[in-house]
Amino acid sequence: MSVLATDNFSPRRPVYLNPFEGRKTPIHLSGLFLFDPDVAMRIQGLSVRSIFIEIGQESLYKSLERASRVGRATQTLKNRLITLFPGATGKALAAALDASDSATSSFAQMGAWEAHLLGAMCDENGTKTSWPPSAQFLCDIERAGRQAEMLFDKGQFQAAAEYVANHPLLHRFMSPEVLHGLTQPLHPNDQLTLRIIVAMEIWLSLLALWDTEARLGNIDKKPSYVLQILTQDDEPAKNSVARLFDWLLQASGVESPAALVKDPRLKSFSIQIGTLGAWSRGTNFPSTSYGTAIAKALLSKADEAIFKVLTAAARQLNFLGHVGQHIDELVSSLEGAKAEQAKRVGLGLPFGYDTIESWVRCRYPIWLQFHRVNLAEQEPASSAAAGT
Repeated sequence: MSVLATDNFSPRRPVYLNPFEGRKTPIHLSGLFLFDPDVAMRIQGLSVRSIFIEIGQESLYKSLERASRVGRATQTLKNRLITLFPGATGKALAAALDASDSATSSFAQMGAWEAHLLGAMCDENGTKTSWPPSAQFLCDIERAGRQAEMLFDKGQFQAAAEYVANHPLLHRFMSPEVLHGLTQPLHPNDQLTLRIIVAMEIWLSLLALWDTEARLGNIDKKPSYVLQILTQDDEPAKNSVARLFDWLLQASGVESPAALVKDPRLKSFSIQIGTLGAWSRGTNFPSTSYGTAIAKALLSKADEAIFKVLTAAARQLNFLGHVGQHIDELVSSLEGAKAEQAKRVGLGLPFGYDTIESWVRCRYPIWLQFHRVNLAEQEPASSAAAGT
């Protein structure tokens, strides 16, 4: 399932950039309410396919795609996984493909995110490592949504919505209007939009969890990273990309893009005022290597590390803004009865907010507090289990 975003938007509000390199491509969902792992990688300028190509295993990638479509894999494919991936990882992935025609098989039970994390989070021997809370959060949502997805696929919309409404985690990500919309036999495009709206809220919550994880052990003293680059009321047209540039100027003690070009710390660095000007206006997101090189020249080691986190956060916020921009355009084009109907079934920005920026500013602190409390409750249990 996918949605294709566009770029037309009012200049009086922030404009969000295409978050992916190259031409516009559909944004896929995994399961009912999660953006696909490939989307997460593409936000960072990566892709599963490119990684397989880089290690000379494009044919293996294509074989895995075929296995995913048909729900079964050959012994040859399983042997290639065992050979390519270290230790327990290859064996686990191969075992997940066994008896794939059974609804209770590992292959059927493992979602895209669980499989992705199993491959990504292992040690050099291929042994599964302890997952951070954010990884477990994704798996919990993926597993929780499986029953609702099965009901949804069968057209049992009322039962699917009731399941979600009564689930202790899933219900937190959707408004009463969205829950009502899920019960309705909507056009497939509208159903997809509702799922994307929920996925946006989940992704915002995930961003808050990443933010909290990055400050574990010092949450009270370290301010939220993401709150530092949110659009502000006094500069409502600045997106997260422009706010990141503002942070860089402030942290490096430079007053303007023009002054930055002349800064002696960058005398050996090839830099252009046009590039920095576009970044300062939020109309161009520099490459990771470009931003990292500038930060290394200008900032202390501590601030350089913060800049790295803020850059990743800015990319995530820009992605959410880009998706929300498209949904906002779709809803804004409706008039009269169609507009009222859309509002009743939750078609719009998450929780009915009028703008992307107000949604993020209002909902993000709620998720920060939610995860802070949850992680605080988990720490004593972890300490007790470790005997400390």
